[in-house]
Amino acid sequence: MNNKGQITVFISLIMCAMIMLGLFAFKICRFYYDKAKAVQVVNSAISDVKSEFNSYIYEHYHILLFDKTDYGKGEAAVEEFLSDNIKNNLDDNQRPVYIAITDFDLLLDNDCEALKLQINDYTAYAAINYGAEAILSKTGGKDAVVDESVIDSMDADTDNGSIKSQPESSSLSKENNNPDNNNQENPQTNRNHAYKSGSDDDPRDFTKTIGKKGILIFVVPDDLEISEETINLSECPSKGRVNLASFFNINYKFDSYSRLKKDLKQNSSWNNALIDAGCGLAYARDVFNCALDQEVNEDSVFKFEIEYLICGKASDYMNLKQTVNKMTAIRFPVNFSYLLTDTPKMSNVKAIAFSLSLTTAIPEPVLKYLIAGCWSYAEALSDVRQLMRGHKLEFEKNSSNWKTDIYNLAKSFVEEEEDEGEGLSYEDYLLILLAMNMDSAYPRMLDIIQLNTRQFYPEFKMENAAVGLTVDVSIECDDSAFNFCISGGY
Repeated sequence: MNNKGQITVFISLIMCAMIMLGLFAFKICRFYYDKAKAVQVVNSAISDVKSEFNSYIYEHYHILLFDKTDYGKGEAAVEEFLSDNIKNNLDDNQRPVYIAITDFDLLLDNDCEALKLQINDYTAYAAINYGAEAILSKTGGKDAVVDESVIDSMDADTDNGSIKSQPESSSLSKENNNPDNNNQENPQTNRNHAYKSGSDDDPRDFTKTIGKKGILIFVVPDDLEISEETINLSECPSKGRVNLASFFNINYKFDSYSRLKKDLKQNSSWNNALIDAGCGLAYARDVFNCALDQEVNEDSVFKFEIEYLICGKASDYMNLKQTVNKMTAIRFPVNFSYLLTDTPKMSNVKAIAFSLSLTTAIPEPVLKYLIAGCWSYAEALSDVRQLMRGHKLEFEKNSSNWKTDIYNLAKSFVEEEEDEGEGLSYEDYLLILLAMNMDSAYPRMLDIIQLNTRQFYPEFKMENAAVGLTVDVSIECDDSAFNFCISGGY
């Protein structure tokens, strides 16, 4: 009997322990369930906030973002949406004590880092043709930088005391030194007429005429509509964020040897820039308009969007004007470097220089390079003229693809040229110019996105564009309390 009583007591103790252990295990499971449920609800609420992304921007620019002010309603409106979502999805035994959005991750933060990451993801996902490598293959890995040995050779050739005695030309007028005041042409006037006045004896008369009337008149097709309407950029995200881009402007009078050397050396190498900016270039070419392709987004405020990315001016006219000048400045040193190696052409240059030196105060060795620069510039203008008509041109010059005639620049300048097929296009040159100033291009991309989006969402500002948020939450559950800090983004 005693043994039976001891067994009963032992079994009772075991049962009590098991019941207590079971109750404790149930309480532990309930605790972790409640905690997991709270986390799930908060994450779901954050996802619902992110699901309110701007559909126009995603459709046209493939960028996910939401407005942290709910299009002018204020950040409190987003926080209220989040709070209501959490409250409505908690279990009956769970009570929110504190819910607050403590931080937003913005598209503009850290030098537009979020924008660059989404661009990289998009270009990889969409399998866009990698333009940088294609451009480099067409240029043979070369750029427009003149070898220093060329400049040294020029200096040695003219080092007879004449350079030092040559004064800087006083005819370099204010309009020539100020690119924004220069070339005040009407973009819609007859652009196809060539030089029809002045003497053919000095080829510089031709480039002076073009320079005074403006390059756009001579290189842009008549059927290209160019708006001079000024766009208000005061609220654009690039304001105060971008560096002023250097403006490539050639001295079209060719009356200063020192200025000629400066113009030849003003370009910087772009090979590494093309590789570094590869995804950004592919993205820009895919989602933004340019002068020769305005069908990417017919509702765009700027019609020449890539030109705006390059120049950042307030009108299509000014952006195209500066872009054309920059393209000409790229072609100029390439042409000049080749011309110095072409013996027959340089013989003609020397003959003209010798003739002009008899009637001017400029020594023949100096005039030789000024005339060569003038001819190279005219060839560069012709190159850009062909590009603006949709032709592709070989990057390097040779005897077969040199187009202009030093004795008849006016006529040879306007002759149409057959498409080389494998050469660089106008769009390729746009990407080269874009790569050379890519740090400014990203904020300007956001300018364009904001301007176009505000046609449909008037209260939208890129400064409020968020790609993530951080939420602090405190939730009570029976006799427990949970405190979370949860972040979520695209």
